[in-house]
Amino acid sequence: MRTLLIENALVAGMRSADDLQPGGAVWAEDGVIRALGSQARAAAAAASLRGEPVEQVDAEGLWLFPGFVQTHIHLCQTLLRNGPDDLPLLPWLKTHVWPGEAAHDEETLFLSARLGLAELAAGGTTTILDMGTVRHTDAVFRAAEVSGLRVTSGNALMDDPSMNPPWLYAETDEALEEGERLFARWHGAGNGRLRFAWCPRFAVSCTDRILGEAASRARAQGVLIHTHASENRDEVDLVRARSGRANIEHLRDLGIAGRATVLAHVIHTNEDERRLLADDGTAVAHCPSSNLKLASGICPVPDYLARGIRVTLGADGAPCNDRLDPFSEMRHAALLQKIAAGPAALTAWQVVRMATAEGALALGLGDVCGTIEVGKRADLLLLDPSAGFARPISWRDDPYGPLVFSFDRGNVVETRVDGAVVFHRDRRPARALAPASDEIEAAARRLRERTVGERPPGCVTAP
Repeated sequence: MRTLLIENALVAGMRSADDLQPGGAVWAEDGVIRALGSQARAAAAAASLRGEPVEQVDAEGLWLFPGFVQTHIHLCQTLLRNGPDDLPLLPWLKTHVWPGEAAHDEETLFLSARLGLAELAAGGTTTILDMGTVRHTDAVFRAAEVSGLRVTSGNALMDDPSMNPPWLYAETDEALEEGERLFARWHGAGNGRLRFAWCPRFAVSCTDRILGEAASRARAQGVLIHTHASENRDEVDLVRARSGRANIEHLRDLGIAGRATVLAHVIHTNEDERRLLADDGTAVAHCPSSNLKLASGICPVPDYLARGIRVTLGADGAPCNDRLDPFSEMRHAALLQKIAAGPAALTAWQVVRMATAEGALALGLGDVCGTIEVGKRADLLLLDPSAGFARPISWRDDPYGPLVFSFDRGNVVETRVDGAVVFHRDRRPARALAPASDEIEAAARRLRERTVGERPPGCVTAP
């Protein structure tokens, strides 16, 4: 049995704002938290008396949080980082992201996912909801399996030939069959860390048939459905022109709503749409850095929270950000609302909660991660408040403000999933996840070469 004792940390359990244990301790067995505080120390002492090996971490002066949960990521786009900077959403997709995704083969997508997962682990992220591209999604799952992170992903559904480039398109039945194959192969793999989700890209890319089928199959299989919605005004106008309805209403009419649904962005909504989101329990993945770079707008987070709409955080893809950093997302989420809705519109505690417990609940993992409590998996983040330039912290009565406004990835000591180290600041990632620099540059060069011209060589075209 693998056992772990982390002691002498400030333990922030994230069940409430005052769920703070100075000098606290956590005891885990086989990746599950079994005791806290004095009971954790007693369990470790008993195991030592029995002669059992115990991994002991003295976290004096450190802070222990649940690992971050990011609810919208594109691992397939990591190698497309540092592309064009000054484009709105739809031209950016058509000229950079879609050609780049279409240029992937199995090997380059595997490297892209590895690079993204290594960055996520280094920033304290333990759990993600990812949207793949149209093909080669096995490569994303293979990288996720190696990474040790908790990953939900699926192939992007893009089946409308009138709206998608011919080199990034899969006919309806082909796309659905691929989703079924991925579900059978990967859902529940990696000791339960890996899960499949149905991922129609957004209403503009999809026929009504595939949107409805994805929703129906997600319900039948008990898995998530994840799509983009109302990110950009041009997108909203396109959906209304095609369907005669507002975006959220259109998706809901096709079955994409409810507690097993995560919608990315959701910036431009009307009163009726907000009421539907609240009534259905649909979750919103707020991606503030992406929304800033693409000039998409400011998500009305305080209004959503006041209505009971579930709001979580995600970095989106590397080329619209250009980092997969939860500290950036928390900081931007908090600062944007001070301008949009007032200085006290969104507290640091609320933002950290969005990045941990609320994210886990939105992914259907509320009984697995997102808080530090007995029975949850030991998905943990150890932070050093003395690292970098976050000091002094003595003015604060709680750790949430420094975490949101002062900390960055340099404050991360280690990241654990199921109690196992997936990142430590003083050594290579535990699973040697990050590709070497020459591998990254070679793969990026191959993608650039393949995206020259209107149709990248080697990409499957629409019939």
